[in-house]
Amino acid sequence: MAKIFGIDLGTTYSCIAYVNEYGGVEVVPINNSPVTPSVVAFEAGGGYCVGQTAKEMLNNDPENVCTTIKRQMGKRDYYFEAFGEKYQPETISAFILKAMAEGASQVVGEEVKDVVITCPAYFGLDETNATKKAGEIAGLNVLQVLKEPTAAAISYGIKTDEPQTIMVYDLGGGTFDVTIMKVENNEFKTIAAEGDHQLGGKDWDEVIRQYAIEQYCELTGESSDSLYEDMELMGELELRSENAKKQLSDRENVKIKVNGKNIEISREWFEQETSALLESTLAIVNKAIDEAAKKDVTKFDKILLVGGSTMMPQVQRRLAQEFPSTPIEFGDPNQSVAKGAAIFGITKAAFGDNGEKNEATDSMTTAEKDELRHNPMFKSKDGSSAKPIKIKDVISQSIAVKLVLDDNQEHIVNQIYRNSEFPCEHILDAGTHVANQTSVFIEIFENGSSDEIVPDDLCKKLVDGELGPLPENLPAHEPIQVIFKIDENCLLSIDAAHEASGARKHMEVKLQNEISEEELNQAVQQVTSLHLQK
Repeated sequence: MAKIFGIDLGTTYSCIAYVNEYGGVEVVPINNSPVTPSVVAFEAGGGYCVGQTAKEMLNNDPENVCTTIKRQMGKRDYYFEAFGEKYQPETISAFILKAMAEGASQVVGEEVKDVVITCPAYFGLDETNATKKAGEIAGLNVLQVLKEPTAAAISYGIKTDEPQTIMVYDLGGGTFDVTIMKVENNEFKTIAAEGDHQLGGKDWDEVIRQYAIEQYCELTGESSDSLYEDMELMGELELRSENAKKQLSDRENVKIKVNGKNIEISREWFEQETSALLESTLAIVNKAIDEAAKKDVTKFDKILLVGGSTMMPQVQRRLAQEFPSTPIEFGDPNQSVAKGAAIFGITKAAFGDNGEKNEATDSMTTAEKDELRHNPMFKSKDGSSAKPIKIKDVISQSIAVKLVLDDNQEHIVNQIYRNSEFPCEHILDAGTHVANQTSVFIEIFENGSSDEIVPDDLCKKLVDGELGPLPENLPAHEPIQVIFKIDENCLLSIDAAHEASGARKHMEVKLQNEISEEELNQAVQQVTSLHLQK
């Protein structure tokens, strides 16, 4: 049976899973470990390594080791340089994905080709698209980019038949998301999602690292500047700080070594110094609760903890304090996202997108799809065919257009609001501004606001285009329609139309930070030309 793989492309750790022929979900161990550090290290002579070996190179060659690349996804002004070669974020992520795919292929005995890759719920269009491009650069057929909390909920929700509303609290190594979702009859409907993809366990690590440096300088009288300039020491401290954080989940006190000096850290101190970070996650949780309330969802039955950083005792204790009457459950924090992506992937491959054409799944033959439909996962307890999984997700960013309003001033006005369900279509009935206009200039923006009118500095332009030529002698306010469509991958397309004349403009949404065709070809060349060291 053909296998569809789910890949949790994490900031600090990644994981790959698939649904076996018996309907069970298996995580594929890479180098005998269920999770792989999302670290790429480059070597002289054209080689690279991924995972624990790469991570350990922070001790002796940190300048050529790239970590936490996920925080840079969708940015065109960032690159990582090693041995004179520059790598875009999509390329670094492709190295990780390729290593995961090749490692899994060796374990399961067949090529890893068809995949669902996950990303944080709060990723916008640029970041989501960059994640998909990374998969393509790695030579994978990306069936879909799926939101991480949705994947975790699928992994959890597939085990139960009773309707429920759950909150997914997802604190990973580099990102934080919270999603409120209804689960019923194999349908996963996101009500509200909030997040910060610059907040995660690495920020807790950094508190320890800075403290260790400060204490060392107090003991020795050395300048902290000299320590920060020592790249090898900084690499060592990055590893030791993460280990110390993990040890503090089980111990009251730990020691971290800096240039031979032992710095003692207590759990009490650590929790006090990182309480502001934890409170930041609670502020985001409360924003999600407020957004859900706008849709008349005011209660949830369970809190599902996802992401390795939720294993810190302070997280569980603070959530129990904030929500004393709500059960808190671990959803296999490090593996549930990959498992949920695998479950969704086999469903998507077998049943498609409600009959809609999808290039990613159309490459499979009818026989392959039919074979997938016979997987025991799709059988209910009484032996009858169970319903396939359905996803109803929401967009994380609002979509806006620049309009001239009654005050005769230009404003950016939201049309599709964040936390709106997708796929969706929205039609704006607008019009020309003055008489005798021969064209209309249209500008589309993305932003994180739920307000109708949004300040320019909160917006990121997605695309602009001109509708024309229009007929002569049109009056002011001649009707113009702008049609917005968001597909199942949360990708946007826009059409503008003047129905009376038949003038129509399809605006290809060339994302501001999308990797160019030239950069894409270069990235493929970089990934295929370097040799993966085992």
